Amino acid sequence: MKTRTAIVALILAFLVLPSSILRGEEKDPGPMINHANSVILDGSSPREGVVAALVELLDASLLILPKARAQDECRSRIETVKKEFDQKSIFSDKAHQYLSLAYRLVTNGQRWELPPEMREPYRQDDIMAAAKRAGQRLVDSALTDWKAGRSEESVRSLLGYVLMVITPVESR
Repeated sequence: MKTRTAIVALILAFLVLPSSILRGEEKDPGPMINHANSVILDGSSPREGVVAALVELLDASLLILPKARAQDECRSRIETVKKEFDQKSIFSDKAHQYLSLAYRLVTNGQRWELPPEMREPYRQDDIMAAAKRAGQRLVDSALTDWKAGRSEESVRSLLGYVLMVITPVESR
């Protein structure tokens, strides 16, 4: 009888709880960040896969972002960007604007700038290599800061990475 009750309770838990909680992703954004980075840097992923990876990075940033009252506006902007990605292009002005504002909220007003690797004159082949280097550096920084307890710095790196990806090449 106790075994049946336990089995029923287990089945209900799987049906009621989101799968991300059961996999432990809600507590450990590290695997989310690494997975999203690998999809983005792969270069052969379909558009939907890249969009899902960007949303995964935004989800990881929301997990890392301190749950302080001052961060409510930042959370709201990131959630708006996620919805924008689902409904429209990742290159929409609204997504870029809201993500830029979220970035400013975690950097005490500092504006987002292209990573130094991306500012130099380039050829098309070079820009992809520079973007991959910059992306990997931002992911490494985000993971290092997160593990060291520097949540806002980690979120800054993740948002900077997403901004780098969604900023059209013509703007660079």
